[in-house]
Amino acid sequence: MTSMTMVEIGAIERELRQLWSESAEKSPDGQAVIRALTLNLIACTHDAEHADRMTDAIQQLTASHPSRAILALLQPDAPEPRLDGFVQANCLLSRRGTPQVCGEQITLDARGSAVQQVASLILALLVPDLPVVLWLSHPDPFDAPLLARLRSVVDRVMVNSQAFAQPTKELVRMAELERTVSSGGLALHTFAISDLTWASLTAWRELTAQFFDTRPLLPHLRRIDHVTITYQAPNGANNPVAGLLLAGWLASCLAWVPLEDAVSIEAAQIRFHLRRPAVGVGTGAIRLVTIDLCPVEAGIGAMPGLLALHLEALDGITASFRVERAETPGYALTTATIAGMEPISRLARCEEPSLADLLAAELRLRHRDQTFSDALRVAGLLAARLGRDI
Repeated sequence: MTSMTMVEIGAIERELRQLWSESAEKSPDGQAVIRALTLNLIACTHDAEHADRMTDAIQQLTASHPSRAILALLQPDAPEPRLDGFVQANCLLSRRGTPQVCGEQITLDARGSAVQQVASLILALLVPDLPVVLWLSHPDPFDAPLLARLRSVVDRVMVNSQAFAQPTKELVRMAELERTVSSGGLALHTFAISDLTWASLTAWRELTAQFFDTRPLLPHLRRIDHVTITYQAPNGANNPVAGLLLAGWLASCLAWVPLEDAVSIEAAQIRFHLRRPAVGVGTGAIRLVTIDLCPVEAGIGAMPGLLALHLEALDGITASFRVERAETPGYALTTATIAGMEPISRLARCEEPSLADLLAAELRLRHRDQTFSDALRVAGLLAARLGRDI
């Protein structure tokens, strides 16, 4: 249930108090209305259509993360300056006799030179003593003026690398920023970085790790020599960041080290060369690992994302581990094939998470995601090896 009122900018807090009072009076069956704010969520975009999708996601988040959400729709190229504000309460439909939990949203529609006023207005609207999360929906988020203005108060910055205008370039920048903030390189304040594309890989990482939960298959984990990551590149746009992040995760977990300048590109396929510790041949011995990123052209409207992950161990006993999207929507097929054994296959749930699901997963993090940080470090090295944007 939502209600919306247009307000003057200076009267936002007063209108919010009035809105809560009216919500309590209109509550069905005399149910209590609880204003439960757990964080400040600042969402920023330049696109009105995406602002609507962000609003929908924020409303869905009320179930797990009721917040004071401040949605900033910034259109600096508009010819006339204008700054409008709207407030709304986001309330969940509750069972009879249970309290109705609500969050709140302030929407700031800024155009032309009025965009410059938004940062100071946001600072004045933050609820004290609650975490501050900045969600940037920009193709070049690390150039966003709002990030520069708010970085001293922000606890977490969320981006979506799948939407980067220059994917590999921005991935390198994100890795550099993560390294800076995680090492305390910002003297006065530090923050964590979240990537919704990384969050979308959670099911793939879990299904891959499950191969090696069983003792007979575990020894093959350290013997992986070849990795093939196949992903969908819709409308001719080749954005390899999901594949790079997955490759970074594997490499950081298994102590693979990228080789200098060891990258080749053939058509759209990218191949990286890394080294790993050799198994069973003495201390200090190494073997080469290759990682292939293979885009598959998809039709107009197809969702970007992973199609298959294939791990192969080629020295000694050959072994193959594959996770791929199944024909049945919402499922993945996993197959383990070991020389001399019958293949082991199963159909596992692997639903495509919604935008609200991805946000909720990242908002559950209370501290820096070290697994992401490690994966991003290697993914940034791999992206830098490309030397140009794909």
